[in-house]
Amino acid sequence: MELQRSLEAGSPLAITSKNPPRPLLMPLLAFRAAALAIFICFPAFSAFAEEKSVTQIEFVATVNGAPITQGLLDLNVQAAVRQGQKDTPQLRQAIKEELINRTLIAQEATRQGLDKDIDYRDQYTQLKQSLLLQAYIDESLKKHPITEAKLLEEYEKQKQAMGGGSAMPQYKLSQIIVSSEAEAIAVIGKLQSGEAFAKVAREFSRDDATKSQGGLVGWVGPQQVAAPVSDVMANLAKGAFSISPIKLQGAWAVIKVDDIRKVAMPSFKDSKNQIRQMLIQKQLNESVKKLRDSAKVVQ
Repeated sequence: MELQRSLEAGSPLAITSKNPPRPLLMPLLAFRAAALAIFICFPAFSAFAEEKSVTQIEFVATVNGAPITQGLLDLNVQAAVRQGQKDTPQLRQAIKEELINRTLIAQEATRQGLDKDIDYRDQYTQLKQSLLLQAYIDESLKKHPITEAKLLEEYEKQKQAMGGGSAMPQYKLSQIIVSSEAEAIAVIGKLQSGEAFAKVAREFSRDDATKSQGGLVGWVGPQQVAAPVSDVMANLAKGAFSISPIKLQGAWAVIKVDDIRKVAMPSFKDSKNQIRQMLIQKQLNESVKKLRDSAKVVQ
């Protein structure tokens, strides 16, 4: 989605809608989770365990003779704990059952010959990058820990940015994304002549995620969209659309506020895990920027 900010600038306090906007790009943390899912889904990777003797490996289950190791269970428990879940016997059992189910599916897929269509080299590359990414995050957090005080400071900062009260505004937003300012001006002209916003969006918007829905983004808070959009959105009345093109990175936008509502401000306790993930992503983004600035990238 063109209007949504990166996770670095996103606000956990604003994510209260049942239909949050979809991100345009997969954040690095999501990439890590996706690669971990690959590890779960393809028990063939457990062949790496052959580097150790069988007596050194502890199994938590076998599925048609195929072992599920304690290490694999622990990896998935650790991933769940990083996402805010508590390490309990119930969680471990649930994850073990999921590993058993996935192993069964993988075995059946192999029986059907589907494994021949998988590019294991690329899958392994993604898995390796994910593991190294996690190691980098863990090391970074050792050097720059995210303390309770930092979490509370960020919570208060975002709370003040939303007015500092017990409720915050949300806007039901629609958008039309085009490539140039001239196209945006032409779109505004059509809207001012009386054409329906949804009709114009379906005809002219280049954003595939919202075009088929008449440009509908859904309910968003001011901190969930790019600053130029947020500034215009906050000054539009219900049912109004922007009468000047909004410049974004690599695109131009015309927006409409379909509705406005107030929603309760989530508590610090409820927001803490999302704030932590946001701050981790922010650290990653800063590191990536430094690395890209000094790297030679050819595309």
